[in-house]
Amino acid sequence: MVMDVTFSESVPMGGTYANGALVWNTPHEFTVDFTSHRSPTHDGDAHDVLVVARMKIPTSAMFRIVQAMSANIDRYEQQHGRITPGPPKEET
Repeated sequence: MVMDVTFSESVPMGGTYANGALVWNTPHEFTVDFTSHRSPTHDGDAHDVLVVARMKIPTSAMFRIVQAMSANIDRYEQQHGRITPGPPKEET
């Protein structure tokens, strides 16, 4: 499938860095706050968190998004090795 993708003027073409997400739901939608943890402490926990984007997603679309992300993670791990979760790292 070929899609013609355009960007809203409010969306930066280079993207926005996020190293965390907060997720919650209602019966009708999921809300995902993408966050940037800016001040890791010595134990790796971040206490200074900035929400950089908020997405409200209908429940019917969320299932397809999770499937697509899972498939992409599988492809990534086949190419680059297993992803191991760790504490957020500061962007350099």
